[in-house]
Amino acid sequence: MSLSIQARVIREGGFELNVDVAFPDREVSALFGASGSGKSTILRLLAGLDHTPDIRVSFNDTVWQDDSTFVPPHQRHIGYVFQHLNLFPHLSVSGNLDYAETRRQSGGGLSRQDLLDILNLSSLLEKLPRQLSGGEQQRVAIARALLSNPDLIVMDEPLGSLDQSAKDRILPYLQRLHRSLEIPIIYVSHVLDEILYLADTVFEIADGKITGQSSVIDFSVSGTHINQQEAAAIVSCRVRSENEQYSLTELQFEDTQLLVSAGQLTNGELVRVKIPARDVSLSRQRNESSIINVIATTIAHIHDPGTGASAVVKLKCGNQFLLALITRKSLQELRFEIGESIFAQIKGVALMTQHDS
Repeated sequence: MSLSIQARVIREGGFELNVDVAFPDREVSALFGASGSGKSTILRLLAGLDHTPDIRVSFNDTVWQDDSTFVPPHQRHIGYVFQHLNLFPHLSVSGNLDYAETRRQSGGGLSRQDLLDILNLSSLLEKLPRQLSGGEQQRVAIARALLSNPDLIVMDEPLGSLDQSAKDRILPYLQRLHRSLEIPIIYVSHVLDEILYLADTVFEIADGKITGQSSVIDFSVSGTHINQQEAAAIVSCRVRSENEQYSLTELQFEDTQLLVSAGQLTNGELVRVKIPARDVSLSRQRNESSIINVIATTIAHIHDPGTGASAVVKLKCGNQFLLALITRKSLQELRFEIGESIFAQIKGVALMTQHDS
C-alpha cells in the first residue's frame, strides 16, 4: 500500500500549506508540530473533508483527488478518530459499534471480538457514552472507526482532550492495535511523549511545510525538542535471556546489555526501549551503586541552551545514542567534552514496542 499527498493550499489569513509527502506502508507515521502548523489540514485533505484545488492525493493505484477527480470521503474507506468524540449519545457502546459494523467493507481486518479484546470494551457494551470516562469513550471511538475495516486510519490529536492518567492508560491499547493491524496509520500530535511511544516514522511540520522526516529512533535524539523535560532516547534492542531469580529481562543493546522489568518475551525478538533523558546521569568512573544499568559511552554532542537550569548531553553507544538531562551547573563544573569517554547510569528503562524478529 502507498499513500501520498501533494498540496498547495492558501487559506484566509495568509497561511500556506505546501507539502509533497509519501507515507510509509504499514507503519504509524506521525505528523509532529506546533498547533497551527498544518497537521490537521493534511488529515482533512487525505480524508476528503476539504475539497480544494491544487491537491493530489493517491492511495495505492487509486487517485482520490486531482484536477479532474474527487473521491468523496465515504468512498475512501478511512477510519477517522477525532480529538473531540463523535459517539452517538443516544446509543449504547454496542449500538455505536453496530452502526459501524453495518458499514463494514468486506475482506480481512479486525473482527468485533478482536477489538473488544484489544481495547478491553466487553464490560462497557450496555453503557451509554455519558456513563463512560473520557478514556473509555475514546477507546469506543477508536473501535468504531476500525470496525468498518478501513484501508487507512487517521488520528487527529486523539488524546488531546484527556488528562495524563487517561493518556497513560490508552497509549498501550493504541500500541496493541498497531501490532495487530497491517494498514498505515497517520497520527497527529504536538505532544512529544505520544510520538515517541507510537510512531515508526516522524514527519516534522512547521508553518505548512514538512521540515524533517526520520525514524522515531533518529528523531528522538535529534532536533530542538531534546532540551525538553520529556526528552527521551528510543533504542532498538534484542531479547537475550530471562533472569527468573530477579524477574528481569536481559536485552542486547549494541555491545552491552540492559536489564529491564518486562513480561514474557521471546529470546531473539527485537524490542524498542525508551530511556528518558532525566533518568540518565553521567560519571567518569564506574562507581558501585544501586543502579544496575551502567553503560560505557562517548559524548557525541552537548546542547547547552545558554539559559535555564538544564542542558542535554548526547551519548554514542555503538551505532545508537542516548540522552542525559543534567544541570547546566554540573556541565560547567565537570567540564565535559565532546569525544570524552563517559559512563551513563540509567535509572529508568521502559519497554515500548515489540517487533517481529
